[in-house]
This record gives sequence, C-alpha cells and structure tokens, in this order.
Amino acid sequence: MSISIDESIRLLKAEIIAQDLQLPARRIEPLQEAVSCLKLRFKSRKNILAILGMADGVIRYIQRHQVHADLDCLDFLKEALAHVVNVYEEGKFVPEREEELGKRMYKKFANLRRIMADRREGKEPAKAPAAAKTEAPAPAPQAVAAPPRRGVAEKAPAATNNGAREYAPTANDHCLTILLGKNPLALPASAVALVEPLEPRRRGIYIASHQIPIKDFGRFLQRLAGRFKGPLAAIPSRHLKKLHLPLVMPKGGGLPLLPDEQAQHLVVLSHDQWHGVIFGTVTAEEQAIGHWQAAANGDISGQVTLDDEKAYPLLNPRSLLEREGFLIATEG
Repeated sequence: MSISIDESIRLLKAEIIAQDLQLPARRIEPLQEAVSCLKLRFKSRKNILAILGMADGVIRYIQRHQVHADLDCLDFLKEALAHVVNVYEEGKFVPEREEELGKRMYKKFANLRRIMADRREGKEPAKAPAAAKTEAPAPAPQAVAAPPRRGVAEKAPAATNNGAREYAPTANDHCLTILLGKNPLALPASAVALVEPLEPRRRGIYIASHQIPIKDFGRFLQRLAGRFKGPLAAIPSRHLKKLHLPLVMPKGGGLPLLPDEQAQHLVVLSHDQWHGVIFGTVTAEEQAIGHWQAAANGDISGQVTLDDEKAYPLLNPRSLLEREGFLIATEG
C-alpha cells in the first residue's frame, strides 16, 4: 500500500526522535515504504536520492543481519533521515549545498561499511546501546567519575573524557534554574539557546503537537537567527523559519513524565547540532557553579551547588537531545 509524502515525512521524524535506540522489525516495513515514497519525490535530485539509497541500505542491513540495536548503524540512519526531512521542509533546491551534503554523507557511509565489514570479520565488536539505567527518586553516586568534594567557593573542574553521552560542567560554566512542575533543575547556560515567556494559549497547542515551529520565535524587525545563541544562530533565518523543534522531556531523578501544563517559560536547548525545547518556569538567571558531584541518573548528570548555596540536579543536555532532539545540520 502506497503512502503519502506527508505520512512518509511523519514516519521519518518519528524514527529520528525514537527513544529506544533500536530499529525493531515492526518499524522496518513502514520506514521502507516511506523511503521508497520519498525516492520518487526526489528522483530528479541525485544527491538526496543517494542519501535515501544509503538509508535504505542501512535499513536492509539491519533487517538482514538482525543488528537492530547497533548504534553506528542507527546514528547514520537518523542523520540521513534528518537531512532528508530538512531538505523537504526547506522547500528550496540548492545544487551546490546538496552536492556537498551528498559527498559528506557518502564518506560517512563508506566508513560505516568499513566498520560493518570489520565486525563481520571479528576485528571490531558491535557498538550496542548501554544497558538502561534504573531511574530512582534521587540520583545514585557514580563511584568512578565522582571528583573529591570541594567547598562552595571553589569552581567545578574542567570536564575530562566522559564517554559517549556523559556530561560534566567545565570550570567556567554557569547554570539557569528551572522548575519542571515542582521539581527544580539546573540547566547548563552553555546549552541554553533561548528563554521565552510561554503564553497559555500556545502552551496547549505545543503540548498537543509536541512540536514548536521556530518561526513562532520571530519578532518584528529582528532576524530570527539573531534571537538564538549557539549553533542555531549560525543557520540562515530563511531556513530556520521552516523548521520545527520537538518538545523534549528529561528523564531520571524523579522528574515528571509529562510536560508542565502550568509552565511559564519555554527553553530552547542545543548541543552540537541537536536541538529541542523544554517547558518549565525559570526561577533564576545564570549563577556560577560552586560545587559539583557526579551522580548519573537518566538525563541527570549529577548535583550542583550554585551561588544561592542550594543544590540542584544538573541536566545532561547531550543525553536528552541525542535521544529526543532534532538534528539540524549546518553546512560545512
């Protein structure tokens, strides 16, 4: 049964933000149908067609070899699908950019094929998702990564090699504090791209759709890109206004499972090229970190004590956004 282009894009988006870090058999066939539909849509644009072909090849490899939880395959697949979604929603044909994107993705695809070949020959073990951590009301200390305790006046040390998705603040980091429902949370200021008051009418619409159009952040006589800090500020406004950001929900440490329906602010978060929005009520502007204790639990990386001498769980923006955020690739 053929499906529409809109439904195909919806399926790609659902796969990009899927939280389970695997591609089970029940999702493979619909995804293959979506890719086939979009191949027809982009049949005259060879580079996008090639990216869809690479994505289809990875899906077939996962299906054939039953490696539905291999992170190298899944990371490439999600990135390829995200590029296709962005190109479709942008609505413009820019041959030079698509050619550069095609070359870049082919290099990654060739490297992925080499990795898979090495694994079949036993030269490299498969990279599978780490076992899921059990969420608890309070984060448990992490013995290996925990630094020695320091006085409140001391700054946090620079982050060292933290592994794929772990996170630690650097010496100069500051934090915003926010309430998610009744739960306080510290957000690394370096990951905050924008804080915006949240109108009750829009709040309900956003919660229902779980997406926020970036164009809604526009202001009269002000460049849309100029409203953001970090990677989003480098994307041309004409491209940004066609994109959406997902509503993301941090997990772990007893945080609420549903968006805060009384939230007064939305906060746009960025990590590298991954982006998303959380709802909450900002309670304090940037404060310096006086004390840091590693204690990983879901998307909570540990506990920080700030200038107000209160302790807060610290969000790990990397784990949250790589699981639930949207990949918005910039050129270069």
